[in-house]
Amino acid sequence: MTRTTAPFFLVLLLLSAPVHAGDNPELRRKIDALEQELKTERERAAKERAAAEERLRALEAQVHELRSKDAVSAAAAPPAAPAALPRIPGILNPAIAVVGNFIFRGSDEKTFTEGGDRTDNRPNLREAEIDFRSAVDPYADAVLIAALESESPGHFDTSIEEGYITVKKLPFLDSPPQGLKLKLGRFRPEFGRLNKLHTHDLPQTMRPLVIEEFLGPEGFIEDGVSGQFFLPTPWDEESAIDVTLQALSGDIDVAPGGRNDAGFLGHARWFRTFAETHNLELGWSSYFARNDSPALHALLHGADALYSWKPLRSGGSRSFLLGGEYLFADRQFEGTTGSPALPLEERTSKPEGFYLFAQVQSGPRWFFGVRGDWTETLDDSSVHRSGVTPYVSYYFSEFLRFRLNYEHLWGDRPQEYGRNNVFLEANWVIGSHPPEPFWVQK
Repeated sequence: MTRTTAPFFLVLLLLSAPVHAGDNPELRRKIDALEQELKTERERAAKERAAAEERLRALEAQVHELRSKDAVSAAAAPPAAPAALPRIPGILNPAIAVVGNFIFRGSDEKTFTEGGDRTDNRPNLREAEIDFRSAVDPYADAVLIAALESESPGHFDTSIEEGYITVKKLPFLDSPPQGLKLKLGRFRPEFGRLNKLHTHDLPQTMRPLVIEEFLGPEGFIEDGVSGQFFLPTPWDEESAIDVTLQALSGDIDVAPGGRNDAGFLGHARWFRTFAETHNLELGWSSYFARNDSPALHALLHGADALYSWKPLRSGGSRSFLLGGEYLFADRQFEGTTGSPALPLEERTSKPEGFYLFAQVQSGPRWFFGVRGDWTETLDDSSVHRSGVTPYVSYYFSEFLRFRLNYEHLWGDRPQEYGRNNVFLEANWVIGSHPPEPFWVQK
């Protein structure tokens, strides 16, 4: 290389060296400006995308509302031609479900029904139900449930468990006042929390002792008329209050037999959600009935509560329930527990009782719980009954469930003192069915 060409190559080497932004303030300013502009555009695009999604949701809601109104109008209007009906096969058919409930009861003592049949250490299809549900028209729905019940294996009693219509709105009103729903027929009255549940929907295999004592082994079912409505809660938008008033045929264990005058029931429920994952329900029930014999009248009251926790992040595999009921009655007698000449306070009975239970969900299918019972008897409030019931339930799905339930009883009744029972329960559903209230994975 000659002396004249060396400086030339040195200049080319310097010109080809990379230029760093830190060495060029002007270039650094341009890069910063472009990065800021890029950030601004991204934020603007995100806001526009969110606004567009919100507009889409609003439009979808309007379309859904208009389609619903159109469907109601179409259902209310007479059909244009009979030929249009076959286009939707089965539209008039009800939703049908068949429910089976099987138990095997193991006991350390012999157990008999009132008819003298053994029930311990024998498998038994305890209940089978056929459930029909359908919309009657745009204004009302209907339910009919036929039940086959068995206290001892192979012996079944057939009955109509429930059969009623629910009127949701009236033709001459655009909307029902205060969300009023009218129910007419045969149904489980809205007393407390567990009476309205069928056997296969119970959180434990057997009903609590206080429910059996005050309302009957299966709870109580009545013919009557029911009205449910909601009260506004402007002071708290996160809560709700509903009230149910019912006139019933009036024949339950707390006021049996006799003239069977109508019974009257009122139930109020308050519901509140806290921090999205905590729910609290508080309820109060009162029932009044008047009969000839053996009680002149009976007042039955009950307070119930249920707390539930279900974290959103668990994906439905964790939950906790804590609930219970307290019942107390005021029964006035004539000639059965004392002479009519005695003061009225000596011819009355005021039994009371309660149960408490807790349930923990440890996974998508496993539920563990325990229930404690204590009650006085209706005939003699000095006689007490107590029990403790731990249980574990395993759900294949909401249509198939198995449960292992242990029961230890004690109290003043000789036949129950120190008794131990173990129940193996299987429950299955064929067809559509309302969800179980205590399976909180849903």
